Amino acid sequence: MTLLLIGNQPMPYAWGSEHLLQEFANLGTEGQPAAEIWFGSHPTAPSEIAGEDRRLDEIAPDLAFMVKFLAAAKPLSIQAHPSRERAKQQFELGNPSYSDANHKPEMTIAITDFEALCGFRSLEEIETDLKLLAAANEVFAPWLGAFEQGGIRAAMEFAFEHDLSAELAKHVTALSRSRVQLFLYLADHFPNDVGLMIGTILLRHVSLAPGEALFLPAGNIHAYLKGLAVEVMAASDNVVRGGLTPKRIDVAELMEILDFSPIAEPRVKTRALVNGLTHYPAEVSDFSVYKVEASASNMLIDLQLEGSMIAVCTAGEIEISTSKEEFLRLKRGQAAFVADTRLFSVTGSGTGYLAMG
Repeated sequence: MTLLLIGNQPMPYAWGSEHLLQEFANLGTEGQPAAEIWFGSHPTAPSEIAGEDRRLDEIAPDLAFMVKFLAAAKPLSIQAHPSRERAKQQFELGNPSYSDANHKPEMTIAITDFEALCGFRSLEEIETDLKLLAAANEVFAPWLGAFEQGGIRAAMEFAFEHDLSAELAKHVTALSRSRVQLFLYLADHFPNDVGLMIGTILLRHVSLAPGEALFLPAGNIHAYLKGLAVEVMAASDNVVRGGLTPKRIDVAELMEILDFSPIAEPRVKTRALVNGLTHYPAEVSDFSVYKVEASASNMLIDLQLEGSMIAVCTAGEIEISTSKEEFLRLKRGQAAFVADTRLFSVTGSGTGYLAMG
């Protein structure tokens, strides 16, 4: 069988929403945190195959990618993911920040309005805000001096070595309204955390409308803030954290893997292929991502599949059929695994995302 309905239990991480995934995927666990649902073969949480006493890792153990639904009600940690070479090296050395030997580039596509910190702001933006703080109180002058001498890397190092979060709380009103609001949101969940300095001053705040996406390559610093999204990523659980979390942080390793280049515009530039089919380009070979919008007048027939695919439905219903005369209807919040078929079609009346690799 090449077309399978797959599912999983939600991950009850503390930052998860108590209603977003519950309503979206009809979980029936209202009032309890549901942070992520994983679809794939990763050993941490391989998908279950509906109606069978098998898991997806038993039939597709080498699946190179995975898909998640993610629902954040609180900020996730400030983090980055390693390159494939760094992951292999550090995993073999037994570095506790690494759970496997793979890299973890990822694409995040908003289902609802979604907010994130993603990449570093421009040098001009950072300098402007550090000067405003230094003018408000001289305690910030050394932070400005570190930045002027050594750029973003030096500003990061200073933040980790000198906790000025309490002083930032007193003088944050020297900054723009949007930065004050960002600080207050972060501080509400993580008071006196180094992430307040890093997130408020150094990182780019991005608001995604439904359907907009971020691509996060190796070394990209980021922290999701709130909202519901689809994530597509290489099959890895390697996360190196630096703040906004009660979990283990590894400052030395984070500084080793970060790309300190500013990012002007982190949103993915999508490309319409045919009516109802949109490509979300990813700069990796592990996966490719497409959005499908099916309707009675918009049927996507005989699409080519090379390799394997995980399809998720995010609105309405979509129907997937294969050239082997298999058929499966997905409702919102459901997922399917497709393999060993050359052609497939998507019909119905709904929206979904296809991850192939």
